[in-house]
Amino acid sequence: MAEPREISTNDDVHACLEEPRAVLFKYGTHCPISAAARTQLAEFCERTPDAVVYQVAVDEHREVSDFIAEKLGVQHASPQAFLLRDGDVAWKATHHSISARDLASQWAGSEVTR
Repeated sequence: MAEPREISTNDDVHACLEEPRAVLFKYGTHCPISAAARTQLAEFCERTPDAVVYQVAVDEHREVSDFIAEKLGVQHASPQAFLLRDGDVAWKATHHSISARDLASQWAGSEVTR
């Protein structure tokens, strides 16, 4: 099972953006929509043990969440999931559109060949 790495600093964000491909997940710790999305992320992690996954709790690390929005050139939302390829957004979803199936499909379709 893939184990999400916690992001709490801008250096953690840079590490995520340096990955050839990664899932980046932003969530609120007290939000029921985020709780449902976290369930989907957990299912994706179980199905996709080779996935590189980072996550950030936006209510605990709002400045880091804002930094992510700035670096990726996207508007902040929570929950929010991204598939990143070499630090660029290849796919994104927010709120109820975050699903384990879509994450797995996007991950499988983004294999890095070097």
